[in-house]
Amino acid sequence: MAQIRQLRIVATLLFAFAVAQAGLGSGYLDGVAPLLIAHLTNAFAVLVLAVIGAVLGVTLRRSGRPGWTLFLPVGIIVAIAVQMMLGFAEVKGAHVFLGVLILCTITAYCSYAWRLRLPETGATTAAAPTSA
Repeated sequence: MAQIRQLRIVATLLFAFAVAQAGLGSGYLDGVAPLLIAHLTNAFAVLVLAVIGAVLGVTLRRSGRPGWTLFLPVGIIVAIAVQMMLGFAEVKGAHVFLGVLILCTITAYCSYAWRLRLPETGATTAAAPTSA
């Protein structure tokens, strides 16, 4: 199923950008001021990838896939929105703490995406006739 493959790609990209986000943020906190712009720009990329994951989740959920395919990326979007507000307000302690939680959640999301089974190809839906 193409949608599951797309979910895996988006979840993996989201994971990679989230790890990069943590690195950029820690570099900024270590005193490399230009990394703040990169951290801010990357935050929007993480948000966009989470939104794409939620859009994929809508179609996957409608096709009978597990609820986490929709609700987990929606939760990540809400957490990222709060995270961005904390960052713009310069509440560093809560921003870093929530960032760790978001990274953990995105890691789980990526892991779940790769565990989601593809439909078996060539499987018949008709039951085999039984002999009496």
